Amino acid sequence: MFLNYMKVAIRNLKKNKGYSFINIFGLAVGIACCILILLYIQNELSYDHYNKNIDQIYRVRLAAKIGNHEINSAATCAPCGPTFTQEIPEVENFTRIRNYGYPVIRYKDKAFSEERFYWVDSTFFDIFTVPFIEGNPKTALNQPNSVVITESIAKKYFGNEDPIGKILNADKRVDYIVTGVIKDFPQNSSFHFDFLGSLSHYKVWNDHWWLSNNYYTYLLVKKGTSKSKLEKKIYDITKRYASPQLQKAIGATYDQMVAGGSQYKYILQPLADIHLKSHLSFEIEPNGDITYIYIFSLIAFAILLIGCINFMNLSTARSSGRAKEVGIRKTLGSNQILLIRQFLTETILMSFIAMILAVLLVELFIPTFNFIAGKHLALHIFSNFYTLPILIGFTLLVGLIAGTYPSFVLSSFIPVKVLRSSAKKSSSNAWLRNALVIIQFSISIILIVGTFIIKGQLDYIQNKKLGFDRDQILIVKKTDDIGKFIQPFKNDLLQSSNIYTRRTIRR
Repeated sequence: MFLNYMKVAIRNLKKNKGYSFINIFGLAVGIACCILILLYIQNELSYDHYNKNIDQIYRVRLAAKIGNHEINSAATCAPCGPTFTQEIPEVENFTRIRNYGYPVIRYKDKAFSEERFYWVDSTFFDIFTVPFIEGNPKTALNQPNSVVITESIAKKYFGNEDPIGKILNADKRVDYIVTGVIKDFPQNSSFHFDFLGSLSHYKVWNDHWWLSNNYYTYLLVKKGTSKSKLEKKIYDITKRYASPQLQKAIGATYDQMVAGGSQYKYILQPLADIHLKSHLSFEIEPNGDITYIYIFSLIAFAILLIGCINFMNLSTARSSGRAKEVGIRKTLGSNQILLIRQFLTETILMSFIAMILAVLLVELFIPTFNFIAGKHLALHIFSNFYTLPILIGFTLLVGLIAGTYPSFVLSSFIPVKVLRSSAKKSSSNAWLRNALVIIQFSISIILIVGTFIIKGQLDYIQNKKLGFDRDQILIVKKTDDIGKFIQPFKNDLLQSSNIYTRRTIRR
């Protein structure tokens, strides 16, 4: 029976080539757009999930309000990580991350300005899943002046040389010995580092000062730990240690400060929530926004819905052409269930053809999409075991959604009416077809208008007059590397006829 359905479906496709092409291509475009958007959404939701212990990793953030000054910062104080680990049994380990500037790194005749040089505790590799190519993660950062570099940095500075044991100079002041080479951080990570220096190189002068927040602190907690209970313990510890320092700084006790509407506390952020749900000051890198995920999900659904409605309308519009076929089949003994199966088989076959075409369109346009979105997305049909089953399931779902209504319409024809040559076309379902057309055009208009609005906003941002010509402004970074020659350097620049003004910005 199934083979017979397939034969009939293929014959109908061949018989109506123009209709079949329009129907299949329209559905394929909708599926392709939906796949591209879903790939983007999947990538955004996958941030930091490469870490094996992601459900046990939290970042500590500061939530403070002193008077009218409110602080919501990703940076925390130096002692909170060690103190929480020592005094809270549920905290298994911690690591801190700190940026002390952007050094110029030199090796032999090579010199590059590096902006992803961070210093971390030696426990960094106990918290995060970072594959080592060379070196021992347990000892790589135990000693001062040791540094772990990424694979791309190793090739950049050392080429085919073995980097282990080599010396990198920073700003002509400090030498670092390379003790490890790691894989580059994945694109879907909330931070990306090229150099990880040992934090033990720097004396943590504010190790007991709870009001100076310069570190990113991550905690590894035991499985099953209650976040709310853990935050309560953190609050009590913070109050105990920060209260005397706050009283000295603002002249009020911690309780008096809280009674006045102020606060000073540390809150835990699950690592998985940072990329999409964290919008704090001093983030290591810019994050995404969960709102965009909701918007893109609606857009993907809307585009797919347009494709399915278009398929339904085209199928029902030509229902009169297959009315006699239905009448003859029912006269010969076929019932409505068998006819529904036949028409659904045809629809699912067309859906599979549309999916194949959609995959080809995705592969064709994904480089352009990656350029626009700033991503490195790929479909990975055969390299990921779950991609192909998902596509097949998605195809069946689309086929059922798009084909259910037409199959019920076609199979409901009454033989005695459709076999009369004078029979008029049925209009009993015209209202539903009209409603589908209205929905289809409404969604299309909303998407088109939204596209023009967004384009207008982007043009406004990019072309708004700022009161200065940004193409004529040069920012000179890392002038601290010039050292004592900074003033002569400024004077020499000002002697140039091409420079007519200057402004020094200090951080």
